[in-house]
Parts: sequence; C-alpha cells; structure tokens
Amino acid sequence: MAKLFIVGIPKDMQEIELVEMFSAHGIVNTVTIVTDQNTGGSKGYGFITMTDEAGAQRAIQAIDGITIDDRTISVRLAEEKATAKPAASPHPQQRSQPAPPRRENRTEAPKPKRPRRPL
Repeated sequence: MAKLFIVGIPKDMQEIELVEMFSAHGIVNTVTIVTDQNTGGSKGYGFITMTDEAGAQRAIQAIDGITIDDRTISVRLAEEKATAKPAASPHPQQRSQPAPPRRENRTEAPKPKRPRRPL
C-alpha cells in the first residue's frame, strides 16, 4: 500500500474525478478530500491510497505538476505519522525507571501562605 498526498485540488473537484485520474496508473483503494468542518467545502488537498508502490510512483510521475482550473497539482508520498508514545502505566510498580526517593524528613520550615485579598 502507498499513501499519496495531493495538494492543489480544485475546490469543486469531486472524489470520483480523483479516482479516475489516478486509476489510470494503478489500483486506487481510498480517496479522501479534506473539507472544512464549518462550511463543508474542500480545503484543496487530500489523500489517495493505492495498492502498490509502482502504481503510486507512476501516478506521481504523471500527475505531479499538471494544472487543472488554474491550480497546479502537487503529488508526493504521504509521510507516516510518528508512532504514539506508550501510555503511562496505571501501576507505579510497573515503571521502567525507578521513582525518585521521597523526602520524608523536611528540615526547612513550610512556606507561609499568601494572605487572601479582600472582596
């Protein structure tokens, strides 16, 4: 599977039109045009997932740089999202690093509380 990032999509272009453009170069699995949450209109970019790297490379070679409705299309491989950090363990004894030692015997006096402001 190869995921492509497409920029410069005309605002009125439909997903089916992208499928037709890219399927000439390989098998298209999914097409997503990113839309504005408030207006529902296209933001002018999207993603296409193709079944094989060779088809994706052919699509990049053929479509990257073409102009449609006075907009230049840019196509490249999408960057993978960084892997998420592991969730914190709910049990402290299962930590990978030891906890810092507790300071039970404090030698300094506690800090005085700030006075309240009058209402």
